[in-house]
Amino acid sequence: MTKTSPWFLRPVIYGFIALLIVLDYLTLGLSLEWMPFFFREDGYFEYSGALWLFISSAIMFYAFKKAFQARNNTGIHWIKLSVYLVFALLFFFGAGEEISWGQRILGIETPEALMEKNVQEEITIHNLAYFSEISVDDLFNVFWAVTTVLIPFLALFWKKFRVWVERYIPIMHWSIGILFTFNYLLAKAARLIYVSVYAYPHVPFAQAVQEIKESHYSFLLIFFSLYLLWDINQTIHKPLKTEA
Repeated sequence: MTKTSPWFLRPVIYGFIALLIVLDYLTLGLSLEWMPFFFREDGYFEYSGALWLFISSAIMFYAFKKAFQARNNTGIHWIKLSVYLVFALLFFFGAGEEISWGQRILGIETPEALMEKNVQEEITIHNLAYFSEISVDDLFNVFWAVTTVLIPFLALFWKKFRVWVERYIPIMHWSIGILFTFNYLLAKAARLIYVSVYAYPHVPFAQAVQEIKESHYSFLLIFFSLYLLWDINQTIHKPLKTEA
């Protein structure tokens, strides 16, 4: 890490996050009396995932605002500016979908027309029958793999690639991709380790693992967003480079 790196990229912070991720997966082996708190509908992992996404979205909206206000001084490309806004909207949409846009919190009944088209009979878009062939999990895996692993590592070792790509899209710090990958691999390991001891009958084992994994991804998106905000602040305080 460089001396100018933000506090949340320090190894001790990464070690603490990795420990929390491991501890969360250990809940798959808890006794039945503890299971409802973590895995039931609107339980800990579902609500925490939505909360982390709302926080990530708020950070990204703030980052977009700062980048937009400083666009004349920084010379930021409109495509890169749009990416910040897309991230903010995407995270907000994910948070809303996670809690069915507050349907159960507010006691809202699903409209009959929507109930017929939604496989879970909820006020959500990603559960519509139209999207039944699309795996949201696979799409998100592509998202984080490209934005936190592929692009950062190419940029780390290929200078020309970095110079060109950085003009149009923000480049994540490579270390954040390690945490995303760690969570992904730990979920795979948990499926093998806890399949025979998982005891909660109301939520399938695969869904329970998925809830934990998604909650972690949502939490890591806070660091994703914080880094982009930090990067924008760094850009704002740099002198504008004019093209020859």
